[in-house]
Amino acid sequence: MPERVSVKMIFIVGGACQGKTEYAAEHFGGEYQMIGQYHEIVRQQMKEGKDPLAEAEKLCDGSLPLVVVSNEIGCGLVPMDSFQRSYRDMAGRVNCLLAKKADQVIRVICGVGTRIK
Repeated sequence: MPERVSVKMIFIVGGACQGKTEYAAEHFGGEYQMIGQYHEIVRQQMKEGKDPLAEAEKLCDGSLPLVVVSNEIGCGLVPMDSFQRSYRDMAGRVNCLLAKKADQVIRVICGVGTRIK
């Protein structure tokens, strides 16, 4: 069971359809504000001309107990489309920032969470 003492932000990451959202709801549901599908928020911010890194930084202020759930994007595949390449790179950078700033990082595979930080 993940530690819950004085944790301001938890970052949950893993591949598509691996049970990240269900894991987050089961373990942190009533105690934390949840932001799911954060990789899609990154995509939308890019389409709107916003800086996703700056936007992600705002989440890390510690004002709310927060769980952020995001897919790992790319896994070494390079998209042919220019926007998709930029999105893949930005999503990876944002995930790295969130993992660095989070108090806990949990990777979920097949519905099983492993604390990696």
